[in-house]
Amino acid sequence: MPFTPLSVSLEQNLMKARNEALRKRHVRAGFTLIEMMVVVAIIVALAGIGIFYMAGQADEGNKTKVRADIKSLTQASIAYKTQHAGAWPDSLQALMVRDDQGYGPYIANQENLLDPWGRPYNYDPSGQKNNGLTPDIWCDSQQFGVISNWTKNIGR
Repeated sequence: MPFTPLSVSLEQNLMKARNEALRKRHVRAGFTLIEMMVVVAIIVALAGIGIFYMAGQADEGNKTKVRADIKSLTQASIAYKTQHAGAWPDSLQALMVRDDQGYGPYIANQENLLDPWGRPYNYDPSGQKNNGLTPDIWCDSQQFGVISNWTKNIGR
């Protein structure tokens, strides 16, 4: 094919178009700083909203743990009474040991005798608030007040 100015200009135009397309593709290959900052700002805002809503859930979890612990301690005390001729344990620590008759322990570990804030549960073997049916077991919390086995909401 002979070399003509028309084929040169056509070839030059094709080269220009190809180079321009490559340059456009190369320029738009990544994200701009503004786009990245917008994405980070959105993530931070969503995380802040999530933390705000999740903050109260830890308190509710502690409250639920106290109720479950008190229910378990009450059941362990009832099991103790059944195996010890109708006598309630003198303290919650008595539920932790195996006695001479081979009964116990009724509680697996020392942590079960502490509330979520690290304080021991209160215990009264006379059961005055339960009309003597079970010993009184309760927790005094600053957030929720008294949580006990004589209130109606223990099973909830």
